[in-house]
Amino acid sequence: MLRKILAEPLVHFLVLGLALFVGYRLLSPDTGSEQKITVTEGTVAMLSQRHLSVWRRAPTQSELKTLVDNYVKDEILFREGLKMDLDRSDPVIQRRVLQKLEVISEELSSSNPPSDTELADYLNKNAERYARPAIVTFRQVLFDPTRHGAELAAEFSTMLSELNAGGDPARLGDQSLLPAKEEAASLDQVARQFGEEFAQAVGALPVGSWQGPVRSGFGVHLVCVDEKLDGEPATLGDVRAEVERDWEYERRQRASETFYQSLRQDYDVVIEVPLSDASQMTREPPTSESGGATGR
Repeated sequence: MLRKILAEPLVHFLVLGLALFVGYRLLSPDTGSEQKITVTEGTVAMLSQRHLSVWRRAPTQSELKTLVDNYVKDEILFREGLKMDLDRSDPVIQRRVLQKLEVISEELSSSNPPSDTELADYLNKNAERYARPAIVTFRQVLFDPTRHGAELAAEFSTMLSELNAGGDPARLGDQSLLPAKEEAASLDQVARQFGEEFAQAVGALPVGSWQGPVRSGFGVHLVCVDEKLDGEPATLGDVRAEVERDWEYERRQRASETFYQSLRQDYDVVIEVPLSDASQMTREPPTSESGGATGR
């Protein structure tokens, strides 16, 4: 009897259908979890805290219900958008995902604060970055090249000799709002007022004689450095905050790069065009003069 039942085509069909149903349930994703949205206590607290930070007060029961309703709405629309692949090829979404992953990768390594030994070692390896700048006292006389033209070089030579012979610098040069003398100014301060090029040149000048021309964004100068205290290495106590900030930044950069390299090994990257030919792939936009579209 059993053998006769098993020989029936209808039984074969039912068994095959059951097998397909079981296989589908085993292999297909659980769509039930995709259709379920759980608003946790932490989510409600987050929404309430966000309202508090904006409005400076806790939300009312009605406002909190609206916040939760909006959260659920956003979550549903977001999930439906993912089902429609609306996140694909969107540079804004891609950038946001990259930023989140970068933050995660930076936090993978130990976030314990650095020890004094680590900070001191970092400071020693980057001593020039944190060194105290030189301190200078100097006088300057400004000349505007546009007002002196081709005669400026000859005038410079004459005035330089006059100044080094004891001439009064107040009687020479062009009027400006720049200070005629700077007392005990760091080269950083000099750079902020006169420009980096001027500060570097002044830092290299000898003490006790007028020198020039020294260029700045205002014109050209004759400069006399009256006193100079050379810069000195900084101690950890002087620059601890800066060293801790830079040490942490570099730690995060290393962690991010290590994370990326570990992922990179799992990918086979194929570049279908020689990079030397990339310039040929860039085209200037057509113009009406070159026969391009004219908007008709």
